[in-house]
Amino acid sequence: MASVEEGSGSRLVQPDKYKWELVLLLWGAFFLNQADRQVFNVVLPLIRADLHLTDTMLGLIATTFTVVFGLLVPFAGLAGDIVDRRRVVLISLLIFSTGTLLTGFASSFLLLLLFRGVATGAGEAFYAPAAGSLIGSAHDKTRARALSIHQTANYTGTVLGSLLAGWAGQTFGWRSAFLIYGVMGLVWGVVFFLRSRRYAIPAPATRARGDQKDLFGEAVKLIATTPALIGQMLAFGGLIFVSVGFLTWTPTLLFERFGLQLADAGFSATFYHFMGAYVGVLSASWLTDRLIPSIPRIRLWVMALGLVASAPFIWWAAEAQSLAHIYIALAAFGVARGMYDAGIFAAIFDVVEDRLRATVMGIVLASGFLIGAASPVIMGSMKAQYGLEGGMQMLAAAALIAGVVLFAATMVRPLRPRT
Repeated sequence: MASVEEGSGSRLVQPDKYKWELVLLLWGAFFLNQADRQVFNVVLPLIRADLHLTDTMLGLIATTFTVVFGLLVPFAGLAGDIVDRRRVVLISLLIFSTGTLLTGFASSFLLLLLFRGVATGAGEAFYAPAAGSLIGSAHDKTRARALSIHQTANYTGTVLGSLLAGWAGQTFGWRSAFLIYGVMGLVWGVVFFLRSRRYAIPAPATRARGDQKDLFGEAVKLIATTPALIGQMLAFGGLIFVSVGFLTWTPTLLFERFGLQLADAGFSATFYHFMGAYVGVLSASWLTDRLIPSIPRIRLWVMALGLVASAPFIWWAAEAQSLAHIYIALAAFGVARGMYDAGIFAAIFDVVEDRLRATVMGIVLASGFLIGAASPVIMGSMKAQYGLEGGMQMLAAAALIAGVVLFAATMVRPLRPRT
């Protein structure tokens, strides 16, 4: 009989009854994870004016967040393969929510750097590997569907997070946006703890078998001998470079170029993009699930195509001089981005066994965020000389290169490690 994680009561809910509620609880946590991440980007002009910060300083805060995330996420992966993954998710939720709450009280650049860049970045780093592995262990035949539904929390959190943050910032000041989401996250942490502790979830295989000694080394060796994983590491770095720069500065572009109100700028910068991403991620996951038995590389090919297809639409958004054109460009970029997102975790699960999944995911995520960390500060530094359009053109080039690299990696044989 498989080992199961501890629960609080004598009656634990069995897998067929908990797996979709688990997705719902994790969806809420991921929603707050992404909403918290976007709050800073939306109220950035208000923070700049209130604390008298430069664009480079603001970019450095976003870059610090990404570096901290990237450095800690491998440890998050190890934790997810050794201890109860629910505990890892809960601790993550409580830490990033507390960091968000404290950001609302920051009165200087250094405090913003500490609360936003370090505390919130550290908390968010521990979420994805454990959450993805929880879903993977609870869902078998419905795994891709469950992961895609979970991924939509990313889009919804970014869009609604932008809308509420912009409204709160305009109405009550920028600090209120952080306070609202900080409190919401702490409350959801209580809900998650009370509901998930009832589940009979299998323990991580490494803990059940007791083979935890060289987990990280084994994961590194697997990645080094698996072309599909090497390609995903490099491509994910390109995607994060594009995504972090885009989400940090697009609200400011709309605010400055078109004179939109802060709430409208934050909402429009994300709504059209992520509505397109909904279409891309759900359709691509449906298609690749059906084709992968006969075309083993289909998930990776669709991911590479999504990155390449993103480039011209990012460039168009950078040059657009009308709101209609930039919204169309953002929506098309979203469809392409969703094609990539549909395979992020499913493609890893295709070649990695359960006992190493969180660790491998942590390493892949770390590489991506460390590669992508420089994007916000580079765009902030470029802004005075080249404008935000110059920075977005740089993002378009990065997306194109990442897609070509991923496609090239899929052509190396064998696709999977030899056994």
